[in-house]
Amino acid sequence: MKKVLSLAFISLTLVGCNGNSDDEQPCGEITLPVIVPAIRVNLFDINEQALNACDAILTITNSSGTEVVYGSAFNNCEEEFSLDGGFNLEEHDFLIEKAGFVNQEFSNISPIETRCAYETIEIDVFLEAN
Repeated sequence: MKKVLSLAFISLTLVGCNGNSDDEQPCGEITLPVIVPAIRVNLFDINEQALNACDAILTITNSSGTEVVYGSAFNNCEEEFSLDGGFNLEEHDFLIEKAGFVNQEFSNISPIETRCAYETIEIDVFLEAN
């Protein structure tokens, strides 16, 4: 009998959630902390060949301070082709350095604002060899 009542309750609950509501759903409550990087830098050479993160350094500066991400810190840096960092919906300046390549610096880069938070902005950076 309990199984029949439980099944009936679940069926009624599912019927009530038909997904046709015109009301906009509120932002979900965060239960586990998640750090969304503000910037992801994808590394390429000028011939559009992906460069691994080994010997790459990403320095991000914003109003909260400076963060440095070392590509060689990854256990599998030969298989990583991007670096990311920064946080919050604010402007970031960043410098990308890689051994054997000319450094590039970018200013006033902001993540993409969404209704509830922000999305990581991805930037393809094409580095020229020294």
